[in-house]
Amino acid sequence: MYRNDIDFIKKWFLQETPKPLILRGARQVGKSTLVRLFCSKYKIDLVEINFEKIKLQEIEESDHFSINRVIQEIEIKAGKKINMDSCLFLDEIQAQPLVLNRLRYFYEDKPGLKVIAAGSLMEVVLNNEDFSMPVGRVIYHEMGPMTFTEFLLAKEENIFLDQLQNADIDNPLLEAALQKGIELLKEYYFVGGMPEAVNIYCNGGSFEEISEVHQSIIQTYRDDIPKYSKAGQSSNVNDLFEYTAAHLGEKVIFSNVSKTHSSRVKKAINLLAKAGVILKTTFNNCNGMPLKAGEDDNICKLFFLDIGLYNAMMGVGWSDIFQLNSEELLIKGKMAEQFIAQHLKLLNPQYPNSGLYYWLSEKRKGAAEVDFVIAFKSRILPVEIKSGKTGKMKSLWQYIAKKNVDYAIRMDLAYRKNYLSKVSHKVYVKGEMVSASSLLLGLPLFCIEYLPKYLEDMDMP
Repeated sequence: MYRNDIDFIKKWFLQETPKPLILRGARQVGKSTLVRLFCSKYKIDLVEINFEKIKLQEIEESDHFSINRVIQEIEIKAGKKINMDSCLFLDEIQAQPLVLNRLRYFYEDKPGLKVIAAGSLMEVVLNNEDFSMPVGRVIYHEMGPMTFTEFLLAKEENIFLDQLQNADIDNPLLEAALQKGIELLKEYYFVGGMPEAVNIYCNGGSFEEISEVHQSIIQTYRDDIPKYSKAGQSSNVNDLFEYTAAHLGEKVIFSNVSKTHSSRVKKAINLLAKAGVILKTTFNNCNGMPLKAGEDDNICKLFFLDIGLYNAMMGVGWSDIFQLNSEELLIKGKMAEQFIAQHLKLLNPQYPNSGLYYWLSEKRKGAAEVDFVIAFKSRILPVEIKSGKTGKMKSLWQYIAKKNVDYAIRMDLAYRKNYLSKVSHKVYVKGEMVSASSLLLGLPLFCIEYLPKYLEDMDMP
């Protein structure tokens, strides 16, 4: 199955002296398979070492460490010669953490050698170690579940995909294409993007087989928690794992996660977020760029890494999703927000710690909340997921009025002949009725991967 990440790896591989590449992402999102598919597609000699199966003695040398001796040991254990045209793949490196620290020597002492490292919960392991990452001597690429587009490619939905990719502001999708997209979205809600589940579905597997895959992956994550957590942390991490599914997309109440101190819950959140198992969306005051400057780490909401796994954890089956209409697909169980969150996270894969943000205005008579805010060029743009009429976007109107923004984004499943429109509405701000107006980019929910293209087409000054 095709993965968009292959194009990035090809570009990296063709560099004259590329830095070692670290693939990050949760277990079973397809990191190892991606490397093997890349090497197979471009007929590149692959030398692979799995550190859950072997351990390199030369990596642990302190007084007489030599990257040449490390390479010699790899050649012996892999049974293959390594040359400058090879791709050296160091898999499951969390099983021998010192490998992370030694990656810099491949770049410094063997320039031109192509080295890819991958592992699950690497950040969790680093949390237990006394050394830091080789800053400036490696590059990162984050992998997540298969996107909706990759799912369509796997299903060979070529006609719909062609129309989806070629639509633009001046040429919106046909209504028939929108309805086709809604039906495919239902399938993705259930199957999700974990490669094993997608593969089974595309090869005629039953819904029961897909559910079994989901439950197996979920149990793998549960089994990983005590393996990689520091002593005394595993219960907090496990509590958070279960809490995320039960309270998806809700403002986190630390005391409801665990009875321990909130600082321990925050550590658990950061640990699972860095491991890619959950997606942390942090409150942002949106007072200016850079966006990160306005975050408040004490206020956040959480999403899961994959919508298929989330629905499996909540016991939502195919029949439950199949019967949903367009409006229910947007509001039922925060599934639409989950779908958007996991795709927004992958828009910048070279920045694996780039955050997801949202805006919240709490007041005595209720709170206004914008689902997500994103940075585009020099602007902060609100992203709302809504059903119903434009005038009912109360939170978005509050944001537009308070922040005086010229552009906003609405994701829904409505048919429209124009994706870009000028909208205005009267709204109360601090007890005073004011008129708010903005250019509104309204897109089908499943167009989220193409959001950067649409924003470029808007030609913002």
